[in-house]
Amino acid sequence: MIERFNKMLQTARRTCQLWSNRLRGLHHCPACGLTGQFVSKRVLWAELIAQWELTPRWVHWFDQREGRACAACGCNLRSGQLAQVITNEVRTMIGARGACLNNLFDEPRVLALSIAEINSAGTLHPFLSKCPNLRYSEYGSTSPGIPSENLMCLSYADSSFDLVLTSETLEHVPDLEVALLEIHRVLKPNGVHIFTVPVVWERPTTRQRAYIRNGEFIHALPPSYHGNRPEKETSGDYLVFYEFGADFVERCRRADFDIRVVRDKRNPALAVFVARKQAHRRIEG
Repeated sequence: MIERFNKMLQTARRTCQLWSNRLRGLHHCPACGLTGQFVSKRVLWAELIAQWELTPRWVHWFDQREGRACAACGCNLRSGQLAQVITNEVRTMIGARGACLNNLFDEPRVLALSIAEINSAGTLHPFLSKCPNLRYSEYGSTSPGIPSENLMCLSYADSSFDLVLTSETLEHVPDLEVALLEIHRVLKPNGVHIFTVPVVWERPTTRQRAYIRNGEFIHALPPSYHGNRPEKETSGDYLVFYEFGADFVERCRRADFDIRVVRDKRNPALAVFVARKQAHRRIEG
């Protein structure tokens, strides 16, 4: 009874501290673990807003998602949410005790995990690189120390990883289904793909802006890019193939994932996907 009371008291204290920090404009960063000020900036530009046909409220939500960041480590709200979900998932998987991504890899059990970071997860990469079994790649890399991996044809063996991490990547692959099946293939049974993609949830269906046929780019809609403003574009690396809608979750299930979506209560643009490879494939019938 005393132990239960102490836990309740600790929870109450943490809640009071959280609200006190918010009232003072302070926020806890799930990536670096520090509590301090967050800085904000606009990130969406007029051409992208028009191409995606975003309403003012969705512009506001995506600007918050990408432009509100920890002043200490630069981690924006999207990456912070991703860091929190990774931390929580690893704690659940192996009983780790890390409270943030920065100290998650202080434990030997966590260091033993095999992790694939396919394209840098933004400002999270320095924290993830603490894991000796991290396999980090960048599509199109020419650096001798960083291999290039194509999500539609990964070089990794079957059942290689406990975790596969991607952030804002799947919307840039020409064939979503092929990429999901490749990720499924390289995960161990009960392994997890934790990732983010931009989703406009009020749209029931995904819109495909481009595809590749016989090695040629076919644009169903005017080309749209992420990562750089149009005047800075020098290649097709940021070309958007998909504008995801609410049907995205079902498309993940078709690749035989058990899918869970961790949503932010105040900002629907903030969502992290946890896709678990089932230990045994479903039998359709």
